[in-house]
Amino acid sequence: MKQIYILKYFVLITFVFCIISCKKGSNNEIKPLRSVIEKTIGKKLVLPDNIKIYAPFSNYIADSSNIWNSEYRIYSRIDASCGTCIGNIKMWSKLIPEFQKYKVPIILIFHSDDRFELIKYFCESGQIEEFSFPFFFDSENKYAEMNEFMKINKNFETVLTDTNNTILLTGNPTTSTDIMNLYIKEVSK
Repeated sequence: MKQIYILKYFVLITFVFCIISCKKGSNNEIKPLRSVIEKTIGKKLVLPDNIKIYAPFSNYIADSSNIWNSEYRIYSRIDASCGTCIGNIKMWSKLIPEFQKYKVPIILIFHSDDRFELIKYFCESGQIEEFSFPFFFDSENKYAEMNEFMKINKNFETVLTDTNNTILLTGNPTTSTDIMNLYIKEVSK
């Protein structure tokens, strides 16, 4: 009986220690990320010249001139060699109606290790049925090189910009309702 109490006490102590350790580690990880965000907001997003348009569908709600002349834009970098990453396009599709109220295009910029074969296959086979904006292919992965903050953390691969490509917000609204609400608040001003 005494051994059970000792075991329970040991498990409780271990659990508390783990919580305290995790909490300390997360604060240390948040500080550098906060610094990156502060340095990124207000900075210009740079687009490389080598980006190619890939338009596998016919239902686009905006052409390239509408996209580039819009008051706000959402850019998100996606790994086109990753099936799970490509599958996340469906989550972006669900957000389009909300952002379309404010005429905000969603610009998905793909990089790839397989010459974009997987994304093309997903489109041609119907695994991605429709997307309301063309896709943009960055064959040399210059987009991430020119916007180095994106390499720090996946959360920085999505940004909201104004018409001049000045970064207003960073974070992925498909993964966080708080970020989604921030994006909507900004574009509805």
